[in-house]
Amino acid sequence: MESLIILVLAVPFISSLVIWFIGVNTKTVNIIHIAASIVYALVALNLICSVTGGERYFAFNEFLFVDSLGGVFLSLIAVTGLLINIYSVKYMEWEVKKGHLTDKDLRIFFALSHLFIFTMTLSVLANNMAVMWAAVEATTLSSVFMVAISKGKRSTESGWKYIVICSVGLAFALYATILLYGAGFAVIGDGHDAMLWTSLMDNAKLIDADALKLIFVFALIGFGTKAGLAPTHTWLPDVHSEGPSPASAMLSAVLLKCAMLAIVRYYAIVGNSIVGFEFVQNMMIVISLVTIFIAAMFIIRQHDIKRMFAYHSVEHIGIIAFGFGIGGPLGIFAGLFHSLTHSITKALAFCVSGNIIKIYGTRDMTKMGGLIKIAPVTAILFGIAICSLVGIPLFAIFVSEFLAIKAGIVGGDYFAVALFIIGLAIIFVGVFSHFNEVMFGEAKSEVNKEKIELSANIPLMILAAMIVVLGIFSIDSVVMLFDNATKIVLGS
Repeated sequence: MESLIILVLAVPFISSLVIWFIGVNTKTVNIIHIAASIVYALVALNLICSVTGGERYFAFNEFLFVDSLGGVFLSLIAVTGLLINIYSVKYMEWEVKKGHLTDKDLRIFFALSHLFIFTMTLSVLANNMAVMWAAVEATTLSSVFMVAISKGKRSTESGWKYIVICSVGLAFALYATILLYGAGFAVIGDGHDAMLWTSLMDNAKLIDADALKLIFVFALIGFGTKAGLAPTHTWLPDVHSEGPSPASAMLSAVLLKCAMLAIVRYYAIVGNSIVGFEFVQNMMIVISLVTIFIAAMFIIRQHDIKRMFAYHSVEHIGIIAFGFGIGGPLGIFAGLFHSLTHSITKALAFCVSGNIIKIYGTRDMTKMGGLIKIAPVTAILFGIAICSLVGIPLFAIFVSEFLAIKAGIVGGDYFAVALFIIGLAIIFVGVFSHFNEVMFGEAKSEVNKEKIELSANIPLMILAAMIVVLGIFSIDSVVMLFDNATKIVLGS
């Protein structure tokens, strides 16, 4: 198991170096990119299967570890990341053909994408909280150049905004890391153990309560900035809308959840201390509802398809936070499961937006129309993404939203649930007005008559199938993994 933990980090790191320095043609780079993504996914899935039953494994003197909670988020990187990387080959080919990028840019983008996966994987597997903070910070540096790969004015500006806001936010997370180390060391008395999540969880009830309250506030501000929680979400719409569609998909589907995992680690320690879960739950409920309503107000006004999906990312991070705000086994399960359902749905949404932009040559939905006639396969994939994003029954996100509402009703949080439903209803109405613009009517811009290649649609079809399957069926191994992850958060 220690070898697997090392391997799952080594594969993307070595792949990044190979693609960066190799001087071969684009076809060979594409093959290496896809092969490395498949190998990484297989190793990660092997590791995830090993912790589905609640097992826990360590490496490097407990410096790294994997448990069911980490396994949940590792699965997002492995499965969603693989499908996005496969789609990116065809998408980047389109960008090179249009003259927006060069072959060198393509090679740099693929190298950075594997480095990005390495940093996200390290943030998930780090048992040392300082290493986790450093890994989350490193995700910014590895992904910002993917966003600004086109070197355009708007993409460059969004990249700078991303670096500045997230770095300032993560400074608060650094304060939380230092304070938690100090509070933990006062109890544990060993510098090495005081840095480990596992040791801190074991000694949570002995840590000073006032210190833990301040620590959680700093962690929520710091990692919440990176996750896209309001009001520090302002970098997210620009970055997610300006980057290439595969980069947007990776940021929204995977990166935001890695930041949420960091919040969950702090949430678990404070909740299992003498402070109790009520404090952290109240903070999560307030910030989640603020996030959802801010996102709703912007979604209904958006006409840029990628900015609309970007604000959806803000909304759904709010929904994940709402599940943890409701708390209890069902609420936490809902929050974790929503991380999965949103990941695959948003990967589909951003990738299919790449197809739509290729067809219409614009991101403005008011200039689109008749997609169902022009590109039926793309239209169906777009419809599945939209139906899942707004929580239509039989699609994946409906399940996690329903569980969150049920948890709130069972727990007696009627007012919070009522506000939650109102926020979702506003978004539902706004999104379907945009959906009708794209799907029906007449296109108001020149349409690209070239068909979307099957190789571009296959990974999107797999994502769509996963959305439907998770919306209809209960898969025992998936439920077991999430159940055990929930138990870790509750300290049981």
